[in-house]
Amino acid sequence: MFESPLGHSILKKAQEKGLVSIRLVDPRAYTTDRHRMTDDYPYGGGQGMVMKPEPLVSAIEAIRARSPKALVVLLSPQGAVFTQQKAAELSQREDLVLVCGRYEGIDERVKS
Repeated sequence: MFESPLGHSILKKAQEKGLVSIRLVDPRAYTTDRHRMTDDYPYGGGQGMVMKPEPLVSAIEAIRARSPKALVVLLSPQGAVFTQQKAAELSQREDLVLVCGRYEGIDERVKS
C-alpha cells in the first residue's frame, strides 16, 4: 500500500539523493496466529475493527531495539494537526517511526 506513493515524486528524489531513508515494517510479521491477524474488535466493545496491540507493540519494540533514540509518532485523526512547523521539527530527528492505523483506529492500549 505504501510502496507506490513513497517511490514517486519528491520522496523518490529525496531517497535517490540520500536525504531520507524509508523502511516499511509490516505488523503481520509480528503476529503469533496462523492467519497473521492484526485486527480485532475494540477492547470494551464498540463499532468496527481496530489494530491489535500485540503485533503493533512488538513491531515498535523491534524497531526501538535497532534505533533506541527513534521518536515514535502515532498518526491519528484525533491528534494535533500536522503543520509545516511540525514537519520542520520532525525533520531534525535522526530516526522517526510513523505508526499508521487502519480500520477504526488502533487499540488504545498501544498509546501507553
